[in-house]
Amino acid sequence: MSSHTLTNWLPSKPSRIAVAMSGGVDSSVAAYLLKEQGHELVGLTAWTLNGPGACCNDALVNAGRVCEELGCPFDTVDLRAEFAHYVLNYYNASYAAGLTPNPCVECNRHVKWEALIAYAVNELGVDYVATGHYVNLAKPQGEAGPTHVLRAVDATKDQTYMLARVLPQDIERALFPLGLWHKKDVVAYAKEKGIPSAYSKESMDVCFVLDGQANYLKDTLGIKTGPIVYEPTGEVVGQHEGHYLFTRGQRKGVAVAMGHPVYVLHTEAATNTVFVGEKEQLDATTLVVQAPHWLNEPHPLGEPLMVKVRYASPPVLGHLQAIEGSDPAQQLQVHLHEPVNAITPGQVAAFYDATNTRLLGGAYIESHLTHAPFERSAIVLPELKACSLEG
Repeated sequence: MSSHTLTNWLPSKPSRIAVAMSGGVDSSVAAYLLKEQGHELVGLTAWTLNGPGACCNDALVNAGRVCEELGCPFDTVDLRAEFAHYVLNYYNASYAAGLTPNPCVECNRHVKWEALIAYAVNELGVDYVATGHYVNLAKPQGEAGPTHVLRAVDATKDQTYMLARVLPQDIERALFPLGLWHKKDVVAYAKEKGIPSAYSKESMDVCFVLDGQANYLKDTLGIKTGPIVYEPTGEVVGQHEGHYLFTRGQRKGVAVAMGHPVYVLHTEAATNTVFVGEKEQLDATTLVVQAPHWLNEPHPLGEPLMVKVRYASPPVLGHLQAIEGSDPAQQLQVHLHEPVNAITPGQVAAFYDATNTRLLGGAYIESHLTHAPFERSAIVLPELKACSLEG
């Protein structure tokens, strides 16, 4: 890191930049900041969902209005097929298989970066694509060589975890103007500039789950009753409506009368069984990860690193070790220096350097589903309707 800049990297010369705009306050402020620095901007919004409101909603209108204020063109790209394939299908199939996926990590790799950047570069002729993510970048002095992804200054908003599986070549095209900002200052700036989304409420939910995850999964996968088993004794202590409605470590919603709280230890998709037990049974200091992905070079085995086993969990010091008979490029064992609760199959383990400063990459915990070959033309979607920015 000694040869890298220590502040968030942005191009010093005026560049042509597409700003991925959700209509929210963060991407809007990112656009304003880049415009102030003299860059040539193109606002770009990806359509990812079908159904009423997917086109002419407030977010899309807000993004268009920001571009009108900045005097820059506004474009949209239809990525509904990519989103359906890499995110929706993956999410549904993972739960059906007894896994707990992270759809945002998949979306960031395949949709928000890979597909969006390909369109922006090939069709709009931009040099970079900027987003409102709270992430920092460091490039070597002289702006040549691999880019490093660093945690944001605002630790409460840091979003590096979500980039753990983004392709390195897409990181090279990415810009994050908000990496050195705190959220409160972003909101204050937006109010000062009169940005429409300055007062909007921040969404924290999965974007396609509109009526609660349990209702979404029941509608998608159906209701399938099965047993709840108390694993320490093997006793059937209740019934459930689908193993996919439960995830490792869950306590609320486990409707069994044991006289004390019990927790979901694991589920078994093949028999539609949910196993529950005691909280201490959830602690672990080792885990197996699949398909490790590195933003730069692979981290040396045995060397210390920090591990986040889910987005909201604090990082824990650990190290990587090869598994006898397995290819380290496909499977590794992670040894943690202290117990972690409810390490969940299907989630992503994000790896950071030992100082918890630089994102190294990430891997799937225990098991994951591989994406089938994608053919956009094979997915039939309704025609998009014209969208007006009037009103």
